[in-house]
Amino acid sequence: MSTLLIAASLISLPPLAALLWLALRLCRQQREISRLHACIDTLAAEVGALCSGAAGVDRRVALLESHGRRLDLRQESLENQHHEERPYGEAIQLVQKGTSASGLVEKLGLSRSEAELVAMLHGARRAG
Repeated sequence: MSTLLIAASLISLPPLAALLWLALRLCRQQREISRLHACIDTLAAEVGALCSGAAGVDRRVALLESHGRRLDLRQESLENQHHEERPYGEAIQLVQKGTSASGLVEKLGLSRSEAELVAMLHGARRAG
């Protein structure tokens, strides 16, 4: 019976070794799966942080665009206002060439008081 027992144990040794090898392999695979799950969790957290950061950047870009549009409108308004201003520079040149206050009213559309002031200020300079 001892030969039979030895023979049986010799016959069962290779399958037992295979089972042991499979058990070790399974254990390694489970560790690898755990490690990969941890990596996935880390990557998910990083993607979440990137998304929330992108949302913050998106808000800042929207604010900057809004501010830029307001500045464009303000600049346009200032440019329009500048074009609508009275042409005092031209009035000064005309007075220096001898144009009277009445001439300034006719040529440039200044009010009588504006034309007289320009003529008084810049006509006197010419005389002095």
